[in-house]
Amino acid sequence: LCLTAQMSKQWYQRRVRGGECETKTQDDCYCAIEFELSSKFSGRAFHMYYGLEGFYQNHRKYATSRSDKQLRGYPKYRDDSCEPFESDTTSETGETNADFYYAPCGLIANSMFNDTFQLDWISKTASDGTVIEINKKINFTRKGISWPSDHGIKFRNPAGADLVAAFNGTTKPPDWTKYAWELDPEDASNNAFLNEPFIVWMRVAAFPTFRKLYGRVQLDLNPELEGGLEQGKYRLTINYNYPVMYYHSKKFFVLSSTSIFGGRNLMLGVVYLVVGVLLAILAAVFACVVKKDLKSCFGR
Repeated sequence: LCLTAQMSKQWYQRRVRGGECETKTQDDCYCAIEFELSSKFSGRAFHMYYGLEGFYQNHRKYATSRSDKQLRGYPKYRDDSCEPFESDTTSETGETNADFYYAPCGLIANSMFNDTFQLDWISKTASDGTVIEINKKINFTRKGISWPSDHGIKFRNPAGADLVAAFNGTTKPPDWTKYAWELDPEDASNNAFLNEPFIVWMRVAAFPTFRKLYGRVQLDLNPELEGGLEQGKYRLTINYNYPVMYYHSKKFFVLSSTSIFGGRNLMLGVVYLVVGVLLAILAAVFACVVKKDLKSCFGR
């Protein structure tokens, strides 16, 4: 695992806290980062990740603020565990308006990451040093990024094809700009509780610094790429929607090649090595103890 992870390549971009986009007054705020791949990323697919630093998804109140039954296809299900984002209060007395339950409800859903990214191939350098202008958009997919054990099992849409009717009587979480059935205007099957970026976000991270899969660059979607991402200059354009200055955090973006075990990630290999060494030590200790006990029993 460690060897295959080392063979994978990745490009990492760490961004500063929000800047002028944190205090934006216009609807959209874009920033562009140009970077250069010093060597070719070979392979048939590449992973795009977004990451957050100092975001405690593992906080007890945050991690339990969700409704698993609602996410299994019952948008109108009321669950007290979603507090403080269970329902919208519209009266001065604070009484709950039953017509405005949040779907999805809870802190996790309300804080869903909503920055968007676009990757462009600007130019490449020929063997004779000539710079060749490319200026092509790198296509990627956001389908197939969630766990099979989540999609369609833990997360389901209401029965029937009309999601608008199924969600009638609910409203979007307060920090969302779209309703659940509008998350993917290009693919009707990737909306509401089956929206894969939403499912990825809802699987909470164990540590305050984490990254989550944003999309996959596949060669069949980019016929101009020959065997991988070519060495050259690229541009990452970010539609900045997700504020991080409020909780003193930072965002980052990772582009990684893949191996037979997925994207580059040393953690699993290191954990296996550490556990293996500990088990070997324990086995040696127990063997010595058993051998000593046998000697005392037989008087040898």
